[in-house]
Amino acid sequence: MAGVVIEASAVPRATAATAPSGARELGVAPFLSTGAQIDWHSRKPRWQQGDASNIAPMRVVRDDERGLVAWLTPGTLLEGMGASNGKRIRTVPLDQRWLVDRTRIVEEWWGNGVLRIAPAGTPWSVWLFWNEATGDDWEFAGWYVNLENAHQRLHAATHSSDHVLDVEIDAAGDISLKDEDELEAAIEQGRISVDEAQQITRHADAAIAAFRDGHWAFAQRWVDWRPDPTWTIPQLADLPS
Repeated sequence: MAGVVIEASAVPRATAATAPSGARELGVAPFLSTGAQIDWHSRKPRWQQGDASNIAPMRVVRDDERGLVAWLTPGTLLEGMGASNGKRIRTVPLDQRWLVDRTRIVEEWWGNGVLRIAPAGTPWSVWLFWNEATGDDWEFAGWYVNLENAHQRLHAATHSSDHVLDVEIDAAGDISLKDEDELEAAIEQGRISVDEAQQITRHADAAIAAFRDGHWAFAQRWVDWRPDPTWTIPQLADLPS
């Protein structure tokens, strides 16, 4: 799947400070209109003002009581969490990855667009990827299920916190877990507890069951969906210097 890969009922300790004060649950009005910009934030547990995070400016596809559907446009500038040398955090050896300080970096999303779906009240979101997306020639690659806190909303932003482990489902419906080694490293380095890791694994099982049960986030309509060609690239605010 081309492009920058962005890391990421809630895990108890991981809920702290992942959304600003006054945030509401996803699926609660007011809602944004189709085409509006929404900033998709993924913060570390116990995030504080000034800490690095992942921020993706996106276009709203649907925003209502069922949850949020949003589009990440190719060429969008994203804020990410990098190592102190300014390189992507995934360049840090796994045995140190959860111990190093993280700094704010900006990267351009250079792959095909990504459709992200965050159902209200679920500890995961669904990301749809395409291998090819030129004109009428779109080749669906599959679903990436990002395990995370249930989203919370404030103004034109949605907030969550990544749970390290993820689920990949290819276009044929074959299922595999992703980043199991990172989950083990996160436990060893104190990022999460054993109990939290077990709950994250149960969330993976629940997401897989939702796929098999035909949850609306995996519906064919989203595979067939295409963005409005008049949409411009959303802008990342407050770029780090």
